Amino acid sequence: MLARLVRLEILRLLRERSLAAAMGVFAAVLLLSALASWIGVRQDAGVKAAVAAEERQRWLGQGTKNPHTAAHYSVYAFKPAQPLQAVDAGVSPFVGEAVWLEAHLQNDLLFRPQQDAHVFERLGLIDPAGLLIRFGPLAVFLLAFAAAAREREHGVLGLALGTTAARGTYGGAKLAAVAVLSTATLVVPIALVGVLAISDSSAPADDVLRLAGWTLGAVTYIAILAAIAVSVCVAARSAQVAFGGLLVAWLLIVLAALPGASAAAAWRSPLPSFEAVKLTVAAEAPAYWSPEVGAEQIATILQRYGVTREADLEQRVSVRGAQLDVAERHSHAVFDREIGGFYDRVQAQDHSYAQFGWFSPAVAFHVTSTALAGTDFFHHRHFIDFAERYRRALVNRMNADLIPHPETDGREYTNDIALWAEVPAFDYAQPPVSQALGVARPALLALGGWLLGAVAMLVTTAARVKP
Repeated sequence: MLARLVRLEILRLLRERSLAAAMGVFAAVLLLSALASWIGVRQDAGVKAAVAAEERQRWLGQGTKNPHTAAHYSVYAFKPAQPLQAVDAGVSPFVGEAVWLEAHLQNDLLFRPQQDAHVFERLGLIDPAGLLIRFGPLAVFLLAFAAAAREREHGVLGLALGTTAARGTYGGAKLAAVAVLSTATLVVPIALVGVLAISDSSAPADDVLRLAGWTLGAVTYIAILAAIAVSVCVAARSAQVAFGGLLVAWLLIVLAALPGASAAAAWRSPLPSFEAVKLTVAAEAPAYWSPEVGAEQIATILQRYGVTREADLEQRVSVRGAQLDVAERHSHAVFDREIGGFYDRVQAQDHSYAQFGWFSPAVAFHVTSTALAGTDFFHHRHFIDFAERYRRALVNRMNADLIPHPETDGREYTNDIALWAEVPAFDYAQPPVSQALGVARPALLALGGWLLGAVAMLVTTAARVKP
């Protein structure tokens, strides 16, 4: 019985040409947005792969030189474009794509895509997930309005709700019809492009799970909106009241909740100035040190080797190389405390934002979407940490080769490709989907709670409404 009613509801909605045309426009915009994002991500991935290969050859072909000089010559590390970035760009347009891995410094990432974006992209309208989150409710509410709000004025509602037993079936049929058509219009176009995006993935199993999880989250978001919209339309005394109620719902769920949750998270978990963090790092771990700091380094080195005079070391080790190594390892602790501490606070702010998913399904799905697409700050931090570990391993290997080779006859020690080849190529892989789900857990729980609450509201509304 219910399935037949759902089918009839869908057919009735599709017969309305203006409604079908409007939904077709929504679907076309989302499809074009997703395709444009996919093309951009593919081009970006190709450029990065080509330049990364050139960087590797440049590192291997740098010739004969002092190992520490090679550590300064170093390489660029490129953040790979993740396939599902085509679905949800997340923070990717606003953070860097490459980092210079040199001795003494943990550099910021360079080449932010937003710097080269055109006006339309800077408005954030090229992101398919962003369109779905912000304007998808309008499409869902339009369908719900056509499905339920007009029936009271046409006298159909009284017949449909004539018996208590029919009320649950009526509400369920409306909800299912709106959810199915909304999913076909809003989610399917993006998901199809997502399939294209992961077709050449380097981790296909993980990306399939990510896309499946994203699709399930999007369908849940749509179902929540559909249940809220049908409840408003069924309860409203007129089509005008229903229209006003749906408009207010969109304003609260999307336009007020998204910036409101962001502002609340920033107030709840404020961030220090990153410029202040960098100044602290420069003061506590300078790339070039004073004579006083140099004397402290020499004392540490003498103690390490069990001698009392620097002259006793000059024939055994490169004192300059040992100094560089001491300074480098000292900087690691400073970077972890200051820069790592700042990133910890950014993630804490993101966690606060995710908790506000209980106030709006748009917030909950926003967090879920970026986490599963691999474009939230957690994934960006994962790349930063991986690149920093690679940098430290590279620099430490260069210094380790330099230390046991003091200058001979006034000539500094040099090495060549035999040493450079010992450093493996930079090869980054994003964390597994299980970690993404862990980060998104508060938002996932909020989505589930919203779905249960919205369905319960529809059941209650359908039971209490008066024809």
